[in-house]
This record gives sequence, C-alpha cells and structure tokens, in this order.
Amino acid sequence: MSYVGFGGEADEVDVSGYLSGLIGLPRADRDLLSYAINEMLAEKGLVITGAQYSQDGATGKTWVADGLYRLLVASNEVSTGHPFRPRSGRPAEGDAGRPEDRAGFLAHEARRCDALSRSGLLDSGAEERFDRITAKARRRFGTSSASIALITDDRQVIKSVVGPIGQDLPRDVALCSRTVEADRTLVITDARSDPDYSDHPLVAGSPGIRFYAGHPLTSADGWRIGSLCVIDDRPRAFTPADARDLRLLAAQVQLEMWTGEPPG
Repeated sequence: MSYVGFGGEADEVDVSGYLSGLIGLPRADRDLLSYAINEMLAEKGLVITGAQYSQDGATGKTWVADGLYRLLVASNEVSTGHPFRPRSGRPAEGDAGRPEDRAGFLAHEARRCDALSRSGLLDSGAEERFDRITAKARRRFGTSSASIALITDDRQVIKSVVGPIGQDLPRDVALCSRTVEADRTLVITDARSDPDYSDHPLVAGSPGIRFYAGHPLTSADGWRIGSLCVIDDRPRAFTPADARDLRLLAAQVQLEMWTGEPPG
C-alpha cells in the first residue's frame, strides 16, 4: 500500500515476485519500493539496514537489493530463492494445505508461462542464431553436448542442442527445470556420487549424465523461462572462470531472445 501510495504501478503479484527474487522490475519501481520500505522502517523506529537505491552509492547487502535484477539477467553472486517453489517445483511439504502459498505459486507460474508464450520462442522451431551459441558452449567446455531448454508448465522443450544429450522431457525429470527453479548456475560435477542426483533417472539410466552445468535464461521482463546448459557423460571440474564464461554465453542467448540481433 505504501508503494502504491508513492506512485508505484506494479501489481501485488509482481511486487511479491520481485521481493522474493523471482522477477525483475524497472528501476523506477525498484526505487519506489526501496523508498516505501525505508519510510516504513523509519516510522517504526527499527535500527536495521534498509533497502538500497539504484541511483545512489549505497553499499552492503540488504534483503531488498538492486542486485536482484542483475542476478536475474547475468549474475551468479547471490541466490535469493523464493517462497513458492522449492527444487521440486511444487509448494514445500507442509505448505500444500496453505491456500496463500498455493495461490501464490500458481499466480507466479501463470505469469512465467505467459512470458515464455509471449516470447514466441516455442513457436519458432530451431534457429541458427541459437545453434551458434550452443556450438560455442560445447567447444568452450569440451563437453559432449550443450543445449538451450525452455521450461513450460509441464515440459522441457529443447530450443537448440549440439551433441547427443538433450531432448524434450517431462518437466519433473528435466535438470534444466532445476536450474530455472534454483535461480543460479546449477553445477553437478559428478552426478553419480552426488546424493541429490545419483538416483535421478537421467543419471542412473540413459543417457547416463555425470556432469551438468546450467545457467537460467530470463525473458525481457525478468521471468526465468529456460536454461543454457553443458552436459557430459563423464565427471568434470568446474572453475569460477568456467562459471563466468557460462554466464557470459547465457547473456548472449538472452540478447538474442530479447532483440533478435547478434550481441555487439
């Protein structure tokens, strides 16, 4: 209410999505939210770090940070998470009976899927501009495969793949769905020895994935709609330089998604 009173135009779903790290908002809205939060803190006399503004030199980590938007685009410095989607993609156990959690999850998921639909990426089939980037990713990391996956409400749809590993799958099985939900670069250096993934059907069965690294891709308005990933059937190390280069390649994919023009 304070935010709207100061002239904010984003609705409740978008505001809660931003505060929980699910989407980005335009800079003006981010600053209005910061202002509203700081006014509320001052009114209550709470001596805690407030929300920072994008136009000033504020430093330090805050629970509402300008970094949220950068995170959704190309950063890997922070994992904010959000209350509606744990790794499984469904409300957390114990929360399923809470109508507000389920309603929040459904509202955000509907917005996310709408952003993917409006992008036109599901309808345009394979495109050379994306295949060039997946080929570059495969060469850079020396993996057997690289792919761009789009995550719908129930499926992983492969937009581009180079190599033998990468196919349309039910969403519950797809590793790229975990990347979209995690909101950070997801790295599995040896899936067979990782207790979280050793029993996964793509690891224990065909195609026998051992290594996976994926970074989320967002729509122009900040919704996480897919992933750029590199995959191998052998375990591999993954350095901070590797993580940086994967994020840079993901940024190239996003520029193609947003503008249709090759990055400069």
